[in-house]
Amino acid sequence: MAGLTRIPGFKVGALLASLLLAGFALAGPAHAQGVLKPGTAVERVLKVDNKTLPLPEGRWVVGADGDSGWNDPSLGAYGYLRSLILFRADKDGRLDAVLEVHSNALAATDGWGMASSCARPDLVLAVVRFRAGWDGSCFFVTHTVMNKDDNPVWTQARAFAAQQGWKVPGVLLTAGFRAANRADVIDARFHFVPETRGLPTEAAGRWKESGWMAAKLDESRERSAFAQGVSNWAVGYAAAVDASLKGRADPSVTIPMPDPSLKTAKDDSIARHLASLELLRQSGQMSQKDFEAQSEALLENGTGSSSTAPDLSVVTAVKAFSYRIIVSVSHIFVDYYWTGSYVATGALEVLQITINSAKFYMHELGWAKFMGVPRTDAARTIDFKYIGSNA
Repeated sequence: MAGLTRIPGFKVGALLASLLLAGFALAGPAHAQGVLKPGTAVERVLKVDNKTLPLPEGRWVVGADGDSGWNDPSLGAYGYLRSLILFRADKDGRLDAVLEVHSNALAATDGWGMASSCARPDLVLAVVRFRAGWDGSCFFVTHTVMNKDDNPVWTQARAFAAQQGWKVPGVLLTAGFRAANRADVIDARFHFVPETRGLPTEAAGRWKESGWMAAKLDESRERSAFAQGVSNWAVGYAAAVDASLKGRADPSVTIPMPDPSLKTAKDDSIARHLASLELLRQSGQMSQKDFEAQSEALLENGTGSSSTAPDLSVVTAVKAFSYRIIVSVSHIFVDYYWTGSYVATGALEVLQITINSAKFYMHELGWAKFMGVPRTDAARTIDFKYIGSNA
């Protein structure tokens, strides 16, 4: 064919290989890491591929590490979702807490979304710290009923716990965290054992029947105090999870376990940002003028926040309202032209606003949910295979 130069086969192969290598370079390196063997002790920082999750004080023991069995073809070739289970014992050797961590092994290109629990109104606490595009961060506090073993890694970890003589109770108090961007995700859930805090044992049953339900906490001062302590602890720890996504956990910082006696949440993010600004100033990377301006902005506005994607039903309602205003104004003149009566015109407008607005709302909502183009950023919700049940 005119205008085309024939390329030898070996050159085509070399060219394709180069393009593939370039594509892998753009997508980022694989987050390969050796599997942690059961019984491995970890303190202060847990290294999960390219992420570093800070751990609360004490000795955490790996119970299992492997493929969670979760699968979502819509994310493309993401490798597999890695799950780790760690246990923490108290000074008397009793099981004190269980930590489950879920993280991607390879970098994705379409984001990892948010956890559904972060938007639930029936939990002790549910907070979306920020959500903008593919980037998102959220946390929640609830209870977990240990009535299912869907995750094969948890099955292995539970067997390991039995070998150590640790009994996993039927109900645990849970603090969950999710930090995600376009490429990576870290989903950590701390399950605290109530019995080691002097709280009574509760038999595993239905999640809604538990005394740890948010609506039932006021019935027990002890349960309410511990749930409040975990909630306060979660507020401060959430920022540490965000930093772990970028591998910035500081091993010199000691993170305490939740304390029911703490009445206010401890969030030292502003103090840490001020210290970082001071280091930049001292190293000469930031001028004194910029340091003062940044410090003042930090003290006045905090560390800032990102926009939150509005709920689909809210967007649909606003669209229905704005559309109805335009249509109703135009209909007034048409209705009056044909009826010649103010009363008839008014009656027609009321009917149109009531009936047509409802039809428009349902049409828009149904289209967006079932037939619209799906969003691939953080506005979507992705849940993994977790231990126990939260619903």
